[in-house]
Amino acid sequence: MLIFQYHFVVIALLVCLILTGIHTYLGYHVVRRGVIFVDLSLAQVAALGSSVGVLFGWGTQFPVQNDLISLCFTMMGALLFVIFRSKREKVPIEALIGITYAGAIALSLIVLERSATGTEEIKEMLTGSLLTVSPKELLFIAVLYSVIGIIHWFARKKLILVSENPEEALSSGIKIWWWDFVFYATFGFVVTSSVKVAGVLLVFAFLIIPAVAAMIAVEGTSKRISFGWIFGIIGCVAGLELSLRLDWTPGPTIVVVFLLLLLLTWLAKLTFCKSRTLDNGI
Repeated sequence: MLIFQYHFVVIALLVCLILTGIHTYLGYHVVRRGVIFVDLSLAQVAALGSSVGVLFGWGTQFPVQNDLISLCFTMMGALLFVIFRSKREKVPIEALIGITYAGAIALSLIVLERSATGTEEIKEMLTGSLLTVSPKELLFIAVLYSVIGIIHWFARKKLILVSENPEEALSSGIKIWWWDFVFYATFGFVVTSSVKVAGVLLVFAFLIIPAVAAMIAVEGTSKRISFGWIFGIIGCVAGLELSLRLDWTPGPTIVVVFLLLLLLTWLAKLTFCKSRTLDNGI
């Protein structure tokens, strides 16, 4: 396979596998909460923060300052989504999230138009830069996501209950607003770093497509998360391999492979259900 013949592609593959690990789990929460576009919206808010950093002169030469301002924007977005949940009786939360996304991407485009490298920044914002990730960035992502993974492991029961059955969580005396903020804040840390390397489109694909495929294919929380991980690993390997052989941009190629795998998952499930129905009829 070509992906194992180039050092920079191996690093890109490792990044993708790490992203798959954390995003599939977070994506399951997103799908269960019914806030499908929250990841896309928060990713775009993070990108808006990064764009503002570029306008201030904090581009690639000042990564710490750029990351900090991007994180600040993401945390404000996380707090905004917590507030949105409390207002969902009057306005559907997806509508508010969609408005946030539209506003963030519009502001990002306006800000980047004032940058000398605006066109390249816009492209990188959408598609990422997987093939230029350094070993240092890989290590940073691995450590950061491990810490967030540990936080979610210890808080998993409350977070899953809030995502799957908020009414039961509320009756149990759980402070939903607090656990919402914990979820969105940690989610924000992940998205802020992910957008830098993978771009908005691929971050959305990592979060939603494996989770949706798992919801179609299997039942049960642990089985769905495990299925999503397997789905993501196959998609990353096949997507990077295909991008090298066809000379396509890796991010969009992985998204296309994910969509094909999702279609195959749906067809396989449909075939299985029809076969079982016929067997029961006999």
